[in-house]
Amino acid sequence: MQRDFAQTIVVGVGLLGGSVGLAAKKAGVGGKIVGFGRSEAKLRRAVELGAVDAFATDWRVALELGGGTQGTTQIVFAAPVETNLRVLRDFCRVCAEICEEKGADAFAGRAFLLSDVGSVKGDFVRTVDALLSSPERPSGVRLETVAAHPIAGSDKSGAEFATADLFRGKLTILTPWESVADRRAALEKGEAVPDDAVKTVENGKVVEVEQGDESVKTGKNGATVKTGLGGEISRCVAGEKAEAVAAVRAFWEALGSTVVETSADEHDRILARTSHLPHLASVLTASVVPTEELLFTGTGFRDVTRLAGGAPDVWGEIFGSNRAATLDALELLEEKIVLWKSFLKENDRESILTFLKETKKKRDALGS
Repeated sequence: MQRDFAQTIVVGVGLLGGSVGLAAKKAGVGGKIVGFGRSEAKLRRAVELGAVDAFATDWRVALELGGGTQGTTQIVFAAPVETNLRVLRDFCRVCAEICEEKGADAFAGRAFLLSDVGSVKGDFVRTVDALLSSPERPSGVRLETVAAHPIAGSDKSGAEFATADLFRGKLTILTPWESVADRRAALEKGEAVPDDAVKTVENGKVVEVEQGDESVKTGKNGATVKTGLGGEISRCVAGEKAEAVAAVRAFWEALGSTVVETSADEHDRILARTSHLPHLASVLTASVVPTEELLFTGTGFRDVTRLAGGAPDVWGEIFGSNRAATLDALELLEEKIVLWKSFLKENDRESILTFLKETKKKRDALGS
């Protein structure tokens, strides 16, 4: 599988998909960037904004826009989870039809690498693997899957808010393995090696990568905290997926990301705490204030509830797909709430102050 993609098809050219297109074009990677979706108007707008080179609403057209049949086509799924899976099934169906019409060698010399930008990996990985091992998988078509999650985004949506620098200095997580057991087995077989890179972070952006004994983040004030993936990061170096993983890693590094690899389940457990719980906390905070009291809110309320302005359909699927890990994260939050209720009931000023100081130190380590 070639690392230099002949074509990149972006399914769903919104904030993230549009930013993938802009960043890839700026970096000169990914080949011809093709937007794919249902809305011709939105796709035409994405072309006008320079997010994609061309667009298609039909898979046959999209596959022909690569400018040739040789090489590797990367397909980046950037739509909501259910839409991604529906579009993937359509892709498999069309490929099967083409093979039936033109023969089993219709895609000879061509490979497809399926990736995504979603914040939940477990359901996506398991569903895609099941689909590609089912009769729906087109025979004679070389397919590989490497799920990816760039930790970048906004509460805004749409290609109008896309930017070529959205991923620069940010972390992108690849999940070549489904579970912790799969990752450990890869380590034991020599198909993976520990990744002991140290990420130096200033103002929330990775500015330096060097070798060390453990994975830490260093804030601008010099404080350090272990990353959630510390001690659990491995790099895929051999095995069936190694070539595909290397291609996706190279792509995201070209877009300015620092890339790490872990299992889908580990990813979902950590992101439930660092991303999905904060969003839910924002939603819950907004929900307790009656509409008639919004007049009395200030910047603090607006800052805390900013995430609640995210697209409900997108976040509904995220919570549904990562419900087990989100429940675990909620239980951790419940423990803190119970603790604070005891502080307040007992008027324990010392514990309140200690808790606030410790939490401030942790937050300060992230930078502004």
